[in-house]
Amino acid sequence: MEPVVRPERKYEKVVNAIKNAISGGKLAYGDALPPEREMIDQFGVSRGSLREAFSVLELLGLIESKPGCGRFVRSPQAFQGSEALPLEGSAVLELMEARRILDPAIASEAAHRASPSDMTKIRRVLSSTKGGLDDVTLRARSDYDFHLAMAESTRNFIFVNIVRMEFNLIMATHEQIYGILEDKSVFVNEHEELYEAIAMHDPKRAAGAASLHIDRIYRTLLGAYAMRQP
Repeated sequence: MEPVVRPERKYEKVVNAIKNAISGGKLAYGDALPPEREMIDQFGVSRGSLREAFSVLELLGLIESKPGCGRFVRSPQAFQGSEALPLEGSAVLELMEARRILDPAIASEAAHRASPSDMTKIRRVLSSTKGGLDDVTLRARSDYDFHLAMAESTRNFIFVNIVRMEFNLIMATHEQIYGILEDKSVFVNEHEELYEAIAMHDPKRAAGAASLHIDRIYRTLLGAYAMRQP
């Protein structure tokens, strides 16, 4: 059976259009984005979807908001100490640094609170992951689904929203990230270890598994970006 292709979300349409406009030279550093009303009409999205797109673009480091002035394509000078990294690379690494703190806490709380139905949902995600490892989009989506299911099992809406925010950024640049993270079997094994720790209701083991998982990802991405420096 052919894999199901996830339809592009409305905010992703805006994100991709702005990214393409910047990379294609239609929007240059320092250029102002069009007014919100104009962009809503252009892309056929709601104000909420447009602002979600702005949040992702800001997380990516592609735009910045200046109160009272509007939103602008971010200047390279804004990347103090990070100029050698690709534009999206600096934002990705900052996200992974944050995840090194947040992910173990979420995993620990999941081990405290996960119900049998939560574990069934996480197990279902793990089972479906193995069929899409060679497709970066499916692997990224499975990663999102796994961490979201884990966060939902904490019964804490802040953790759930943190994971959604994290993966809004990751999904917006997933081809770059998962193209670098080629160790597919390790990816699955680390998720399996997280699942087992949560199923055993062992918070310390779950936090440790999450820490090892995100530390490996961070080191891999950091090394890859360092190799690209001139």
